[in-house]
Amino acid sequence: MRHIITIAKTTMIESVRDRVFIGLLFFLLFLLGFSAYLSTLSLGDTARVIQNSGMAGMALICLLVTILFGAFSLYREEERNELYVLLNRVPRPSYILGRFLGTAMIIIIFSLISGSALFLLTLLFGGVPAFGLAWAVLWNICEFTLLGGVAFLFYALGISFTLNAIMVIGIFIIGHSMTEAVESFIALGRFGSPLHLQSVKIISYLLPNFDLFDFRLEIIHQEPLPLNRVLLALLYWFSYLAALLTFAGASLKNRDL
Repeated sequence: MRHIITIAKTTMIESVRDRVFIGLLFFLLFLLGFSAYLSTLSLGDTARVIQNSGMAGMALICLLVTILFGAFSLYREEERNELYVLLNRVPRPSYILGRFLGTAMIIIIFSLISGSALFLLTLLFGGVPAFGLAWAVLWNICEFTLLGGVAFLFYALGISFTLNAIMVIGIFIIGHSMTEAVESFIALGRFGSPLHLQSVKIISYLLPNFDLFDFRLEIIHQEPLPLNRVLLALLYWFSYLAALLTFAGASLKNRDL
């Protein structure tokens, strides 16, 4: 346990000191400023425009964080030959878990900064105290820590960084499209292909379903979140993430480095 905490703290400190961290902060400020600018052009509800565009910006930033501070940092450490020395002292599953927790802390930091800034912008420009944005921060953390677990598994399987990044982006897009795809095939009824429908269902079960964390409409309209959906989303996040990290640790343990 001590090894895991040490690796997590080191990962977080190194990430904060990295120039990429500062660059992403400036990019985040640009996205938030652009959200405020869009709200001035809108003829509708200013607060909703800020929240909608701001949450999209939050997702984009955390996607970059997941790839750069999650996946890329692993490959960079391996290229510097630092990994081999470390793995002689630390069990490989502990290394994976420690690195993941450090990356998760960076995702949490960016999510909190984004959520806090969005709250202030909504209050200043829209005149609405959008306390529901706390939910947006939580679901953003769940979604991108889960995506980070996918990136760590691909690394443990020996996939190159470029392919890893492409696959992570692809899974992110697919994970937001599966529910829609299944519903579309069901709507086709007898005109649709049963084989295609079953294939899509199988893929939707195997790949992470990020639609479970999509409460954007409820948050923007300040509606209460259904308790059953909240509990299901949290249980799904914990179970899927635990499975990903377990497989990643086992794969790295069996991998010849």
